[in-house]
Amino acid sequence: MNNREIGNHLGKTPSSIATRIKILKLTRRETLRRWTNQEDEYLLKYYGSKSLKHISKRLQRSIPALESRLNRLGVYGVRAYTGSITVYELASFLQIDVHTIYKWIQKKKLPHKITRAKTRKFVGIEVSAFWKWAEQNKKLLNFSKIPTNTLLPEPDWVRKQRKYDYYNRPKYEKKQWTEEEDARLWYMFYEEGRTQQEIGQLIGRSRYGVQRRLNRLRKKKLTT
Repeated sequence: MNNREIGNHLGKTPSSIATRIKILKLTRRETLRRWTNQEDEYLLKYYGSKSLKHISKRLQRSIPALESRLNRLGVYGVRAYTGSITVYELASFLQIDVHTIYKWIQKKKLPHKITRAKTRKFVGIEVSAFWKWAEQNKKLLNFSKIPTNTLLPEPDWVRKQRKYDYYNRPKYEKKQWTEEEDARLWYMFYEEGRTQQEIGQLIGRSRYGVQRRLNRLRKKKLTT
């Protein structure tokens, strides 16, 4: 990290960080690598559609470095779990398909804002605004699938709703698979690389049920 990025994490100014580095007689193992236009273009192209972890591996840069660079490029509030997040990040936190989020925006009036950086346009969602909306649209979410403190600050009512949804969850195994479940299943298996057992735990089905459905979806896609 550069001095500004370190300062953001420690709550210090860049000059204070620089002074402290001298006092501690620290030296960098490697010289700082400057951002290139190609890296900026890749970051802006895939941020919001791929996770920061994926982009971090691709560009060989730390996630804090990506967050700092996005802020410099005019995409603010990208620090994970707080502030403003993208549609992709929200879908990942809620364990649902990203297209569901877009449907909520279009049909259920989920609050959002549009941020532009160079040639990219991002759809951002304030965490606090999302929770206010979620409180009025509880039937659209299964709160038992949302890990505790995934989106901070988490309102007090969420904990009670999470317990309620868990103890009143439907018996999915006796129900037909929906298009939304199919899309979510396909995304978690092929895009996120989750195991069949893990997917089954997240969507309330057995590992064998997930395996059978994946086989049917593969055959269906081959014939279309």
